[in-house]
Amino acid sequence: MTDEDRAAERHARSWLCAQYAVLRSDAEEDGFLDEFDDVIDEVRGGGSALAALRALGHDPARSGGSRGTDLLGTSQLWSAPEVSGVFRCPRSTARCSAQVSRDASGAWPECRLDPEHPDGVPMKPVTGAGR
Repeated sequence: MTDEDRAAERHARSWLCAQYAVLRSDAEEDGFLDEFDDVIDEVRGGGSALAALRALGHDPARSGGSRGTDLLGTSQLWSAPEVSGVFRCPRSTARCSAQVSRDASGAWPECRLDPEHPDGVPMKPVTGAGR
């Protein structure tokens, strides 16, 4: 795997983590929740987040809008999540670079991609960041 491939995978994993709740809600609403859960289980098991996004119809190589015929474009997919982060991935790996803040209700952010905690594990505060 090249450095570019690793960077693309890291971006895909970060984006998938940050957008998990929205993507899951869309999958439930659109009737493909089982497919979504299967793909996420593969990522939790060490699979590729980039492959997962493609399996869900979000191909970063194509432009457009959302899942299906209007595929998600690279500018939105690869842009950093719209968050001002003080929390990071709970695992000590270089696989995910997501940093997020509490939501509007003040809830502590959770990672939904951790294989040991598929129902969510609290993200860790970034050292030295204020709460």
